[in-house]
Amino acid sequence: LMTTMALTRLLLALLLALASVDALTSKAPASKLSRRDATKFLSAGVAVCAVPLPVFAGASSDLKTDRVAAYKKYQPRIAAGINYWKSDLPKQVASKDYAAITAALSVSIDPKDKKQKRKVYGPLVALFSPMELWASSFSRGAQRTEETLAMLSALDDFKAATVLLEEAGATQVKDSGLLGIFGAKKEPSGAERERNARQGLEAGTKALNAYIDVLNTQLKSINEDPVPRV
Repeated sequence: LMTTMALTRLLLALLLALASVDALTSKAPASKLSRRDATKFLSAGVAVCAVPLPVFAGASSDLKTDRVAAYKKYQPRIAAGINYWKSDLPKQVASKDYAAITAALSVSIDPKDKKQKRKVYGPLVALFSPMELWASSFSRGAQRTEETLAMLSALDDFKAATVLLEEAGATQVKDSGLLGIFGAKKEPSGAERERNARQGLEAGTKALNAYIDVLNTQLKSINEDPVPRV
């Protein structure tokens, strides 16, 4: 593989060559590209290319410090969502309050925001981001640990469960019959709504507990209280 330095030199040579061709073929006064300007340009380009993938924002040189910071930042947000899942959602599923379930999984614009830019996240959809970021805090750089991968896998399962909850309150869903092959949709029956809601609650509970189990094994290393299972 070509090193960053070699790539930089190659791009520099190409830019200077293109500038020379432009000067020879253009009838207008040549716009000179100095080696210094080209180097500045390439340095900026290489810097952009070298930006790493997003990681935990509080990353420091000490892994334990990072984990403590992540606990203080994400634990309250995740605890609030889990509490909603444990207390409110089962009641909504039992009473078939699909409008409330849909609202908990929705993103809307804050009516108090005059610029209409501030977003308001339902208590369940608000779980996605902190769960992903907390999982990433147990890794460094692009190399993900087994714990991070296990937590992200559980998060994927949790998101899949919320899709079932969304379908419980949807006005239309994909037709499960032959016409569904051609993209046909239909209004779900009451039985289908109830089935999706109960399956979503069950699958989501299992996924949350899988996430929490891995998380709690890591919290022991920083002497923090475990997150209660659902």
